[in-house]
Amino acid sequence: MTISKWFSRIGIGVLVVSFGISLGSCTSKITEEQLIALKELRKEERNLSEQIKKKQDEKSKLEAEIKSRKGELKKCQDEVDFIKQKLALWPDIWPDWKPDQGVK
Repeated sequence: MTISKWFSRIGIGVLVVSFGISLGSCTSKITEEQLIALKELRKEERNLSEQIKKKQDEKSKLEAEIKSRKGELKKCQDEVDFIKQKLALWPDIWPDWKPDQGVK
């Protein structure tokens, strides 16, 4: 290998390294306004996440209450059906009088 080739390779290496360093220093950095906006957006995100969690908790409570009320409704409906069934079997005390027909 000759000295000229060796110097040319070193020169190319130096150029590549210096070009890389100059590109690295030119990368964009976050500005103060962008940093403030980012902090505000993160704060808003936390607030919205908290609101979502509260609404999900509220939804769970309401669903549990609805389930409880449906259980009470079913119990009442079962009692009404039981009473109707027993009233239908009630003995006919006056065979010649029916409540739907009135007095003869």
